[in-house]
Amino acid sequence: MEKESTVTPLDEWIEEQSFNSTADIDVPNKMADKVIGQDKAVEVIKKAASQKRHVMLIGEPGTGKSMLANSMVEFLSRTELQDVIAYHNQEDVNVPLIRVLPAGKGKQIVAEQKMYAASQKAQKGKSMLMAMAAIVGLGILGGWFFADEGKFDVTFLFVAAIFCLILFFINRSPGQRQEIMIVPKLLVGHDEGEMPPFIDATGSHAGSLLGDVRHDPFQSGGLETPSHDRLEPGAVHKASKGVLFIDEINVLRMESQQSLLTAMQEGKLSITGQSERSSGALVKSEPVPCDFILVCAGNVDAMNGMHPALRSRIRGYGYEVYMLNSMKDTDENRKKLIRFVAQEVTKDAKIPHFDKYAVAEILREAQRRAGKKGELTLRMRELGGLVRIAGDVAVAK
Repeated sequence: MEKESTVTPLDEWIEEQSFNSTADIDVPNKMADKVIGQDKAVEVIKKAASQKRHVMLIGEPGTGKSMLANSMVEFLSRTELQDVIAYHNQEDVNVPLIRVLPAGKGKQIVAEQKMYAASQKAQKGKSMLMAMAAIVGLGILGGWFFADEGKFDVTFLFVAAIFCLILFFINRSPGQRQEIMIVPKLLVGHDEGEMPPFIDATGSHAGSLLGDVRHDPFQSGGLETPSHDRLEPGAVHKASKGVLFIDEINVLRMESQQSLLTAMQEGKLSITGQSERSSGALVKSEPVPCDFILVCAGNVDAMNGMHPALRSRIRGYGYEVYMLNSMKDTDENRKKLIRFVAQEVTKDAKIPHFDKYAVAEILREAQRRAGKKGELTLRMRELGGLVRIAGDVAVAK
C-alpha cells in the first residue's frame, strides 16, 4: 500500500520561506507561464498553436480558460498578418472588391489615397473660390461702369451672386463625388511585426461576429455612402491569423454557429447585411479572409448546447481540454500560488505587495475553497478577487 505523502503545516512552512514579500517574487513575462495548475492544458495550447488546431476548453468559471486562450497568440507567427482593403466596384456597386496585402501596406495605401483625395478636394475648392471671386469682381466692376449719375448699380452684383450659387450647386452635383468613392476602406489593419490578434467575441450578435453593412438612409440623389465604405468587418475577420475566443458558445444562435463553421472550413467569409430591412441587405462583398484559430469555452452544459457539426469539427480537427478545479497541496504548488499573488498585485498596480504572512492567509483560503483535504483550489478568479479586496483594505488603513 502506497504511503501518503505528508505536507508541512502551513504556518511552519511559511516561516521556512526565504521571501519577505511578493515584491521578491519573479513574475514571468509570458502569459502561458502565468497560468497556475493547468500544466497539461498549457501543453495542449502550445501544441494547438504550432499546428493551428481549434480548441475547446471545458471547465468551471475562473479556472483560467480565457487566460489560456489569450496565451495562444504568443506562439503564433507574426509574419503572416495581413491587411484587408475594400474598394469601390464600378461594375457592380453592391459587390465591393476585396484586396489582401502584407501587414502595414494597407494602412499606407489608404493613407495615400486619402491624402490624394483631400488635395484634389482642396484644389477644386480653391478653383471654385477663385471663380466665384472673379464673378463677384466682374459684378462690382459692372455696377460701377453702368452707374447712373454716380449711383452704384446693384443689378450686376445681384446677377453675380446668382451665378456664384449656380456654380456652387453644380460643384456639389452627384457627378462630382467620384474622387470620394474611389478612396478604399481599411477593413483590417496591422503594424508590421505586431502580435497576432486575440479577439474576444463572447456574447456577440450576428453582425458583430460575422460582419455587417451599415444602413444608409440617404440612398439616392448622389448623397448615398458608397457600399464599400459601409462594410464593417466581424470578429471572424479581425481574428484572421490569430485567435477567436468565444466563452459560453451555446449562447450564440444556431444560424451564427453554422456561419462560424463555414468560416472555419473555408477560411474566408463575405461581409453582407445582417438585417433584411437595411439598405445593406443587397450588399455582399467579395470573400474576406478569416483564417483564425477558434478557442471556445464553457462548462459541460454549454458544450452540450453547441451546434453538433461545429463541435464535431473541433473534436475531429482540434482538442478538447478539461480544466482542473484543484491541485495537490504540495510545496511546489504552494509556491505557484505565492507567484499568483505576486502576479495579481503587479497586474492591479494599485495595491501594496503582500508579506509572507498575508500570503499564508491566501493559501489557507485556497485550502478551504478546494473543498477537499490535501488540495488547493484552482478557481483563480475568486482568489484574485480576495487578493484585491485585501489590498484595498490595506490601502484604506
